[in-house]
Amino acid sequence: MTSLGRRWLARPAVSGARWLACLLSASLLLGGCGISPTEVQDYGRPPVISYSPTWVTVYLLRDGRLEPVKIPVVSDSAKNIIDTLFRAGKQPPKAGLTSALNDFSHYDTKTTRYSDNTDNTDQRNEPNDNLGYRLNVIITGQGKVTKEALAQITCTIRQNKQESIWSVEVTRLFPGTPETMGDRGCFEFRNLAAPGVRLPP
Repeated sequence: MTSLGRRWLARPAVSGARWLACLLSASLLLGGCGISPTEVQDYGRPPVISYSPTWVTVYLLRDGRLEPVKIPVVSDSAKNIIDTLFRAGKQPPKAGLTSALNDFSHYDTKTTRYSDNTDNTDQRNEPNDNLGYRLNVIITGQGKVTKEALAQITCTIRQNKQESIWSVEVTRLFPGTPETMGDRGCFEFRNLAAPGVRLPP
């Protein structure tokens, strides 16, 4: 056999050896990386965001007297507080509690600036002017809004919003002629407090 023929026959054997060496090297490389495609690693439960509710105090009635009840809410916005008061009246959290608001529905709440100036002068640019807010609670429903109903709304708002809401105004919008009950503070309903209950101002 010629030398050219011998070189041609030896070429596949050398190539096969190289191929085997490459395959072996790749296998060792993958094994050395610790990759295990069939295994599932258990790292415990996924992280969970813990939720701590905000608690607000609403006033319901026991034998016609105001009694505070703490209820969790998503946020302590004025709207959420009033919605919670109306819901709590329909599903009281304690036996024996009722509400004078069950014939009404909460329609809207509006906040306006309130000043304790008595001379009616416009001092909006005065930095020392003592300004707070008036919350107008708008309700709907048939019938008369009783003193107990006004007390529940007013005292619930004042209990939870003493720093910002100075007075509460309740307006029954419809049916019939709209009726506004004027500015209210909780202190005027102190004779409706249940025994041992101290109402907010």
